[in-house]
Amino acid sequence: MDCKVVNYCSTAHQSADRPRHNAACNVILKSQETLELEEAALRARPGSVDVFSSGVGRFWRLVDTRDYMRARFAAADALLGVNTLRAVENALGHFNDMLRLSRSDGLGVRDIIPHLLLRLGREQECYDFLKWWATIDGNSRYDWSDATLPYLDLHEADAFESVDMFCSGTHSLSHLVALTLLKLRLYLDLSAYGDPEDVFGFEFGDSCPEPDRPVGTLARRKMQTMGRRRISTTVARLKDQYQRLCRVVNDANPYFWDDLVAEETTSPPLSYTHGSKEEVDLVLHQCQRSWQESEDAVIMADSDTWKFIRVYEGSITAAGVGNTPTEGLREGTEKLEIKRGTGIVFPSMFKPPLTTSSPAELFPPTPMGRSQTVRFVSRNDRGTALVYVDGACANNGQLEPRAGWAVVLGTPGNDDKCNDSVVSGRLEDKGPFGDDAVATSNRAELRAAIAALRLCDWRAEGYDGLVIATDASYVVNGATGWAKGWVHNGWTTHGGGNVKNKDLWELLLGEVERWKDRGLRVDLWKIPREWNADADAAAKQATHNGVAENEFRDTTTGVSQTKPVGTKPGHRILALCLEDESLFDACFGSLVSHITSRAKMERATTQEAALAILTQDSPPSVILIADGGLTSRRKVWECVIDRLREGTTVVLAGSFSSMVNEGQFNRFFARVGLPWQRGSYHRTTVSLCRDVVDGDLASRLPSAYSQKALFAKNVERSAAWYTESETSNEAAVAFAKVGSGRLGYVGDVNGEEASNVVVLAMCGLLD
Repeated sequence: MDCKVVNYCSTAHQSADRPRHNAACNVILKSQETLELEEAALRARPGSVDVFSSGVGRFWRLVDTRDYMRARFAAADALLGVNTLRAVENALGHFNDMLRLSRSDGLGVRDIIPHLLLRLGREQECYDFLKWWATIDGNSRYDWSDATLPYLDLHEADAFESVDMFCSGTHSLSHLVALTLLKLRLYLDLSAYGDPEDVFGFEFGDSCPEPDRPVGTLARRKMQTMGRRRISTTVARLKDQYQRLCRVVNDANPYFWDDLVAEETTSPPLSYTHGSKEEVDLVLHQCQRSWQESEDAVIMADSDTWKFIRVYEGSITAAGVGNTPTEGLREGTEKLEIKRGTGIVFPSMFKPPLTTSSPAELFPPTPMGRSQTVRFVSRNDRGTALVYVDGACANNGQLEPRAGWAVVLGTPGNDDKCNDSVVSGRLEDKGPFGDDAVATSNRAELRAAIAALRLCDWRAEGYDGLVIATDASYVVNGATGWAKGWVHNGWTTHGGGNVKNKDLWELLLGEVERWKDRGLRVDLWKIPREWNADADAAAKQATHNGVAENEFRDTTTGVSQTKPVGTKPGHRILALCLEDESLFDACFGSLVSHITSRAKMERATTQEAALAILTQDSPPSVILIADGGLTSRRKVWECVIDRLREGTTVVLAGSFSSMVNEGQFNRFFARVGLPWQRGSYHRTTVSLCRDVVDGDLASRLPSAYSQKALFAKNVERSAAWYTESETSNEAAVAFAKVGSGRLGYVGDVNGEEASNVVVLAMCGLLD
């Protein structure tokens, strides 16, 4: 038995492909088996009613049918794991029938269908589908349970018409992306024909030149019915529509275009909110192949959407220097504001995908940052971390109570590298606002949650979400539920009494507000006591062995939340050859020889190797970008920017200028925060701007030389090293300060010897 969605030209071909195909094939077969079992169970229900007939249109509203619908979704999704025409057609058949059964679409298959239609070249059906949903979504009176109403009945709509109806109101991001791709394909298809008057000197008749790219049926049909109207008018209108939709998509979710052109594989998230990074992950999972299979589509999007890119901030402070986690604790060395919460922000209750899901499964220990500090990081979202917290109290409710608290940030151990994995302390005699307080287990548990929020700069470490795991129902239920009523009642209980531990509750809410303003969401997760053993043990140890504290005192781990760090200078050079190392060696071997004769030069040819070097405690002092591969590997790209702002010198040379397109070039500098854009490309003699370069260095650089270069335009005068004229805003060589580092660009595509001298100067290696 096989999946029957892959055709082979011979038995030998099938045998050769079997090891690769078996995994996907087995998933398809298993999902189909599950679907058949669910269908059989529905058909075997007691009674004579056939739910597949009587429930058409409202299937999802019948609770007993939902397991079947989920199984059918899984079967269709499994088919899409095989990239063949038949697999896509079969998956589309499943999704279409799911809409027939359940008009209200409880599983969101309407967001998948347009992209499958585009992959199959069924552009007219795609546009009809998108327009029907855009029309009906604005009709609040439409009764989804009434199977007699028209449903997906729009046919032969004008796919070349205005996009006005899609540019207002609220529309699915996935539908907007599909429509953008459809309009782009139409624009590219008609552009391929050119203007008949320009080509032949007469207007279009019954014949037309055959374009040099695959052209869809809609464009071919349009060419045959265009009459005497000129192609250029329609092409210009389609271009305007496509570019307008690019802006609409960016307004709906500013993460989308950057993630699409990065061409990194994504997985659908467990949940998302509109406008979030998780929403983009879901939409990319649905649409990525349709974009990749549409010739020139991603390249065009890259070129036309770079202007939307936001400057990468990463773990950068206002001064432009990154804060990264480092070993060791610092007690009481910085005064964070102690602020009462206003009651406008509350933490959320974390809900795992399954009731049996444990923190260890969802948040495995993961080395992070240059220091490889271990944090518990989400498998599905590297931007979310988890900490375990607990409190303990000896003689709770009795004479002379003493309490302690603990936070576990990483895997506890006995070596020095684990010193900041567990942070703990004695519960103070006074609260954060100076009130005397009696130690209790409830106060200790609250104090632990507060410590988790104040012990380090979570945003500087690169996180936008923090999950606090505790076995204390008092903390979780109080912060996510009871506190809302207390705030509403003026910090009194339902019975009119004063809320116990009000000072700690107010500080906890104040911390949640503080982090909300800085872009960090806070969730609380009630876990079984046995899953919190490390925090429990540390809290008990602090209770019995910790130093008594009178005043409230912060204990923090990592670098200061306000003080920047830097790197020491040196001559360790990393060459990033992520696209074509052999080309770099062949064309720029002389530059390599010059560098290696003066300094140690490491190479990284894969993303994994690059990240391993860039995240070391002592990163390279110079990073040489030797080709354009960095622009499609965003994790490396962002890590390079972090190192740049911390003090590393980054030089774009070698094959970089000849291996990036306009969108990649402009996007690269926009992400850094520079206005530089791709300029002209020609051979000329360029001259050194001596008023920009230090006098001693200028005396050792060529005063002028000829090079064939890709110029960068919009380069500020203070950064332009070599230009064609004194008044030009284009530079063949530029060197700018970014944060605490320097960014150099050498546009020479042929590796002139004079350019080698320039690169050596930027690297600090010029004798």
